[in-house]
Amino acid sequence: MRDLFVILFILIFHTSLQAAQPFQTIGAKAHSMGGVSLLPADFWSVFNNQAGLASQTNWAFGFAYATDLNLSQELSLKSGAFILPTSSGSFGLTLNYYGYQAYNEQKIGLAYGKNLGEKIAVGIQLDYLSVFIGNDNGRANAFTFEIGILAKINESLTIASHLYNPYMVKIGSVNPESLPAILKFALAYNVDKDLLLLAEYEQNNLTRGIVKLGAEYHLIEHFFVRGGLSSNPNMLSFGLGFKVNGFNIDIGSNYHQTLGFSPKASMYYDLK
Repeated sequence: MRDLFVILFILIFHTSLQAAQPFQTIGAKAHSMGGVSLLPADFWSVFNNQAGLASQTNWAFGFAYATDLNLSQELSLKSGAFILPTSSGSFGLTLNYYGYQAYNEQKIGLAYGKNLGEKIAVGIQLDYLSVFIGNDNGRANAFTFEIGILAKINESLTIASHLYNPYMVKIGSVNPESLPAILKFALAYNVDKDLLLLAEYEQNNLTRGIVKLGAEYHLIEHFFVRGGLSSNPNMLSFGLGFKVNGFNIDIGSNYHQTLGFSPKASMYYDLK
């Protein structure tokens, strides 16, 4: 009965829960800054903007955990990734798992990012998507891709764009569902060496656009504070970041005035 209730809940509220699917923003750092994910380029670019992989010069691996809108812990999103830099660009392998045994969604991605000169980088990722619904409904799957670009305008200003699933692939053999195409634009401005301001606009073919604003302040050595806000729905966000002996640890949360807090946590290790 519990499994049936959870599955019905997902199906009834599927549109409002799209942000919880495996193609959402990954990493507590981005969630802490209003959901701005395309910038800055860092480890989490392997999920959010593959062009940022071009700046990753060390082996690294990491994990992220997120819950949304005080839903059951069984409907959490768990993510993991590994980055392998080479002389011709950086490769990444990602895995997202949303749900539990009776209902789950998975996304496995193979990513690549490369610099095109000193100021521009590009990236691409091939994705395998899978949805499983219990009670004899079985599993459906599909393949798609995503592409990103990043341009450093000057020492202070960077811009980026990313397109996910441009052909709006369908998943399922009976009453197949079209998955959304998602387009994002972002900019990052370094006010000084300690303060970073960010803005991002996200649009998909199923919902209204989302405006995201965020900031990061390097408070003291190895310690960062972050905050942000986003629209549709209106949410505030906040979080902290730590760097210790190669470990980069981020915690944060979104806050919705009606539905409450959505905690996030993530960590990666840089193999320098």
